[in-house]
Amino acid sequence: MVDFTDGTTSGVVTTDIIPNLGVKILQVKVPSTFVWGTDSIIIDLGDYGAENISGFLAFEDYTTAGSVVIAATGTTSVASKVLTYVSTGSDANTVSGTLIIFAY
Repeated sequence: MVDFTDGTTSGVVTTDIIPNLGVKILQVKVPSTFVWGTDSIIIDLGDYGAENISGFLAFEDYTTAGSVVIAATGTTSVASKVLTYVSTGSDANTVSGTLIIFAY
């Protein structure tokens, strides 16, 4: 389950790119209603067979979705298999984006 503080939900694609590697790679599509620098995302890692994270990347579509992206900043925390990402440091753009999460 993925919850966005703006009240929307979006699909999570979980892929085990290299089977039996021991790391899940989650791709979270961030909806265009998400406000970068304000909103946060809550992900139950247990739903995807993971408990913690070993890496995290966030990108926001800077101008045109799928054309120009920039790295987004934020903070992450994991408690009881639940990852919370708090978006920070952006100029409060309301645009789509992508999170890439390396979880185990």
